[in-house]
Amino acid sequence: MKKMIIPIAAAFLLLLGSMMTSSCNKDFLEKPFSVTFNEDSIFVKYENTVKLVNDMYNLGPYYLQLAVGVTSTTRLGGSMLEAATDFGGSFRANANYGAHKFNFGTVDAEWLTNSKTGEDIYSNHYKTIRKAFTLLERVEEVPDASEAQKARIKAEAQTMIAFQYFELMKRYGGVPLVTKRLNVQTDDVNLPRSPLIDVYNYIIQMLDAAIANPDFAARYDGLDFGHLNKAFAYSLKAKAALYIASPLFNTATPYMNFGSHNNLICLTNYDPVRWETAVKFADDAIKYCESNSYAMVNTPNVNLNYTISYQYKPNQGNTEMIWATQLVTNPSMAYWIPRGTPFSGGFSSNLVSMNMVEKYQNKDGSYGNWNGVVTTPPNDPTAPYKNLDPRFNQTVMYNMQTLYGTTQIQYYEHETPTLAGNNSPSKAQTQWSHQVRKHVYGYEDRVSTQKTWSPICSQMRLTDLYMMYAEALNETLSVPDSRVYDKINLIRNRSGMPNIPTGLLKDEMRTKIQDEWAIEFAFEEYRFWDLKRWKMGNVFKGPVYDMAVKKMNNNTYTYTKYKFEDRQFYDWYYLHPFPPTEVSLQYGLVQNPGW
Repeated sequence: MKKMIIPIAAAFLLLLGSMMTSSCNKDFLEKPFSVTFNEDSIFVKYENTVKLVNDMYNLGPYYLQLAVGVTSTTRLGGSMLEAATDFGGSFRANANYGAHKFNFGTVDAEWLTNSKTGEDIYSNHYKTIRKAFTLLERVEEVPDASEAQKARIKAEAQTMIAFQYFELMKRYGGVPLVTKRLNVQTDDVNLPRSPLIDVYNYIIQMLDAAIANPDFAARYDGLDFGHLNKAFAYSLKAKAALYIASPLFNTATPYMNFGSHNNLICLTNYDPVRWETAVKFADDAIKYCESNSYAMVNTPNVNLNYTISYQYKPNQGNTEMIWATQLVTNPSMAYWIPRGTPFSGGFSSNLVSMNMVEKYQNKDGSYGNWNGVVTTPPNDPTAPYKNLDPRFNQTVMYNMQTLYGTTQIQYYEHETPTLAGNNSPSKAQTQWSHQVRKHVYGYEDRVSTQKTWSPICSQMRLTDLYMMYAEALNETLSVPDSRVYDKINLIRNRSGMPNIPTGLLKDEMRTKIQDEWAIEFAFEEYRFWDLKRWKMGNVFKGPVYDMAVKKMNNNTYTYTKYKFEDRQFYDWYYLHPFPPTEVSLQYGLVQNPGW
């Protein structure tokens, strides 16, 4: 008998009486523990159906991987994708950090998309899609669920399907498009890749269906925060349209010639109307959100607004968070604190390059000059940083910064070598002079203050929509108008930064917008994807710079920018490969070019 080959995309969508994984938990954002039960038993009771709804979220996405171990088993080994861009790096002495593979140009296809320590697990998307389709197709069977409860579940499932296909699209381009659960007896399970435009259109179709549902709420707070909502459905429409309009996809010339398969990795033509669509969808999303009590965080404290926007939950005063995920509460901070005394841990998984530091303007809108040797006044080691954009202090750790109490980070070497700082390269093997602070800001002293650190992964907030609108609108205009300026300035002003200069040309505004994306969403895993959709692969190559810090005997400090390294980026890195083990099944899955 001929052996049946079932592709990943189909295997998890089959109509099987298999055991389903589900969960019950008090705080929805907590990653749930799992129990198993037969699929039929799910739909005999609303309580059981809700468990499957919760389980639909079980695979993330999470970009804060916080399980510390000598041999990491977490995504990218604990490094974030910014560490694989010009903005960062990971501690070189630890070979487990996945960012190294990108920076060295040694990415292995199977590792990248079919490994717990890679960037993605291709099959997980289809696992989640299967759960969503199971809910869509069977929720009407639940005898004790109200019509409103059933309708909400359908809308959540539709939005989740759209989200998973968006995540697939941005990584792989066109993918096998499964639009229902499959029956191995009656359906063709050997599904080829669908053209990129078909995947995008299906995303919009699913989102439109969810948006039209009157029982799908604009937001879910309290214990329900973390569930997909209508505001996110609107927002994802805008984001999908932005990606489709961007240079990687919106072109007649793909990043590599793929012959008759070009329509899998680009749209095979440039159409400026796609930018207009992105403007409309972003505007629709903004109007919907603002009419449903979403508002940009804008308290009198310009030194905290930014942190509230990405770190706080709605019940803590965050009015702009649209959707977020959370993996754990009170995890180890070993990945996020400096090396050396008095800190404990100091894995240095996510370090900040000078390329990123130089993006930050001074509070008056000017840029600092980091070229040459910067010498501070005596006893004023943080002088180069004092006047920077307030978002910098909330995002980056730097020399002699006070983390809590009187504890300062001593990244400096010393003119008298034996007096080098506790966190210096010579005493603590520190690699760079800047490290990510963003996700621990305000919680570095949690042990002494008994604070509970609940790091969330922001997936969408109102400022995303402002940025999408500004970027797309700028591309439709010959010269940027006040609508573009207004959205960017709203974001800058709430952090105490001045308006951007008027009179910019279209290309100049594009650069300003790209820099604002980079700063506002630093280390939220935007830049890696943004550089790709902008088709700016050369930026990955660097050069990447660091800063050497030295304390002199007269108590001045010198800061000297130096080139750390050049990096590798190949054209085929623009899109992920499908797992080679999946391609090797030979059912017709076409591998992306170069892999």
